[in-house]
Amino acid sequence: MAERPDIAMSAEEVRAFLATQRRAVVAALDAGTPVGTVADVRLVDAAVEVTLSHDDPVRLVLAVDDRVCVIAEQFPTYYEIKGVAAHGQAQPVDGVGGRTFRLTLDDLTSFDFGKLPRTGTGSGTST
Repeated sequence: MAERPDIAMSAEEVRAFLATQRRAVVAALDAGTPVGTVADVRLVDAAVEVTLSHDDPVRLVLAVDDRVCVIAEQFPTYYEIKGVAAHGQAQPVDGVGGRTFRLTLDDLTSFDFGKLPRTGTGSGTST
């Protein structure tokens, strides 16, 4: 079996990708049950700043349990599929229960399908 190619993004690639993103999925835990929403995002220094809508119930969930996952992705064509999932604690910008929080980029999962070989080993095509 062929070895899988490494398609993870470097820290610099992650920051460059996140700088292009304006919306992301936000996942939180409501009494242990996953809940999610879509929110505005922007890259600020070494963090993602997330702004929820004023009536988004995820605001109240994060006020009780600040564990959060923010997922940004793009998929215009197969080899342009990229994504970043950042995990951690929501750090309120405008107070607990507010609309805006930051999440540092310390715990990430990332992928860039552009790093997949197009032929040969690891490409999914016959050699």
